[in-house]
Amino acid sequence: TGGIMNLELLNPFENEFPEVIEDCLEDGYACTCACNRRGTLLAVGCHDGRCVIWDFDTRGIARVLMGHIRPVSSVSWSRNGRKLLSSSTDCTVKLWDVLSTNVDFTVHFESPILLAQIHPRDNTKCIVVPMMENAVLVSLLTGEKRNLPVPAKPVEKKPKTSKTVTPNFSAACFNKLGDRIYTGDAKGVITIIDTNTLEIIRTIKVSGGAAIKSIQFSKNGKYFLTNSTDRIIRSWDAETSSMLREFQDVINKMQWKQCFFSCDSDYIIGGSAQKAEHNIYIWNRLYGQLLKILEGPKEGIMDLMWHPVRPIIASISTSGVVYIWATNYTENWSAFPPDFTELQENVEYIEREDEFDIIDEDESLVKKKENDEDEIVDIVTVDKIAAYSSEEEDELWFIPTAPERDNHYGISDPSALDQPTDETAMLLGTAGGGHSSHSGSRLANGERDVTSGSGALKSEPMADMDDEEEELTAAGGHHHHSSSSSSTTAYQRNNGRTSAMVDDEELEQQQQQQQQHNRQHHHRQQQHQQQDQEQ
Repeated sequence: TGGIMNLELLNPFENEFPEVIEDCLEDGYACTCACNRRGTLLAVGCHDGRCVIWDFDTRGIARVLMGHIRPVSSVSWSRNGRKLLSSSTDCTVKLWDVLSTNVDFTVHFESPILLAQIHPRDNTKCIVVPMMENAVLVSLLTGEKRNLPVPAKPVEKKPKTSKTVTPNFSAACFNKLGDRIYTGDAKGVITIIDTNTLEIIRTIKVSGGAAIKSIQFSKNGKYFLTNSTDRIIRSWDAETSSMLREFQDVINKMQWKQCFFSCDSDYIIGGSAQKAEHNIYIWNRLYGQLLKILEGPKEGIMDLMWHPVRPIIASISTSGVVYIWATNYTENWSAFPPDFTELQENVEYIEREDEFDIIDEDESLVKKKENDEDEIVDIVTVDKIAAYSSEEEDELWFIPTAPERDNHYGISDPSALDQPTDETAMLLGTAGGGHSSHSGSRLANGERDVTSGSGALKSEPMADMDDEEEELTAAGGHHHHSSSSSSTTAYQRNNGRTSAMVDDEELEQQQQQQQQHNRQHHHRQQQHQQQDQEQ
C-alpha cells in the first residue's frame, strides 16, 4: 500500500526507466509473466504447469494455481484482477478464480496453445491462438468457439494438385477497449477485426512481409508495437494505423524475443533473443533514440514486461528466474527538508529588513491556529488516485492470507490431551516389561554358554550364576521401574501423543508378544532348575 499512497510523491526528475537488478523471484522454472492492472500482483507461468502469483510489494507468494500438466505459454489478468486466464502446451485454456484457486472454466483444443488473452472489459470472452489451428474468439460461459476471419488472398493460378492450407495466426491482441482484435500472420499482414461482428475492418501489410511474432498495445491505447522476424520492432498509431518508427540494433542485427511499452508510453523496451545475453534495449518512443542497454546475467531472455504504474521491468531468463529491474535510487538527504538549498560555495547572507524586528509573534500564531481549527477535515471521503484512469468497485488489489490453526495431534478437543487413557498406561507397562524380559533372555543365554565349559568349572560358576541372576533380576526390576517412570515422564511431556497414535490392534499385538516372551523365560528357568537338581 505504501507504493500506491506515495505514487503521486515520486520524484519527477529521477530516471524514468530502470537501471539495475533490484531483486529476483525464484519458485520453479518460470516461462511467462504478467502484472494485474494496478501492478500489485504478478502472475508467473511455470514449466511444470503451475501459475505462481506473487505479491509485488512484499515479494512473497500469494497463491499457487495447479491444473496444467505441461508448460504454461501465457497468462492474462481480467480487468478487476479476480480472474486469471492461462494457456498451456497441454492444449487447454483455463479460467481461474484467484482468491479460491478454483478453475471456473476449461477449454480444450487439438494443438498446443501459443497465447491466450482475456477481454479487457468482459471476463466471459477471450482470444486463443493455437499452434496448428486458426485463432478463435471463445466464450468462457458456453465454450463456443468463433473463428477469426482470414484476409482474402489475391487470386493466383495454381496447379490442381496443390492443396490450400489455412494460414496460422502467429499473434493476436485486444485493443484497450476490447472492441477491436489485432491479429498478425506469418506473411506480415496485420488484420483489424470487429469483436462483436467478427468482420474485417482493415488490413495492413508490413513492409518486407516478415512474420509477426507479437503485438503489444500501450497502456493509453493510442499506440501498438509489432515484433517481426526481420529483426525490427515497429510502432504504430492505433487510430490511423500508420507506422510511426522502427527500432532495431543496426550493428548486431539481432532478433527480439519480446517488446513492451513503458507505463507512460514514452519508452519502448526490447529483449534480445541471443541465448547467452540478457540485454534489454530502451528507446525513446518519440525520437527513436537508444537511451540505454541493460546488461543482465549471461542468460537468454524468455519473456519481458514493464510494470503498469512504476518504472520497473520484470524479465525472465532461460534459467527460469524472474529478475526485477528498478531505478538506481541515491539518497540525497539535503533535498528532504523544505526551504533548504544545497550550496556548492559559501554565499553571503543578506538579511531582510524586518527579519530581526521585535514583534509580538504570539498573537499572529494564535490567530492563525484559530483559523486553522475552524476548517473541517474530511477523513471519510476517499480521493481517486490521479495516476489511474478509472476505478473498479469490485477490484482485487491484494490477496489476503488466512491463518490456519496448526494441530499436530489431530485431536479436536484439546482438553483430552491432559488426561491419559487406560490404553496408554497399559502400553507403557508392556513396554517396560518387554525390556526386562529381554534382559532375562540374555541372562539365560549367558548361563548356557558358561555351563557348557569343562566339568571342573560347572559347580562353582552355577552358584555364582545364581547370585548374578538374583542381582540381575533385581537390577532388571529396578530398570523396569526406571523405564516406566521415564516413560510416564515422556508421556506427560508429549501430552498424550502416544494415545493419539497407537490403535487397539497394535496394543493387542504387543501384549501377545509380551506374553510369549514371558512363557519362554519361565520355560528356561524351569530347565535350569532341573539341571541344578540333577547335579
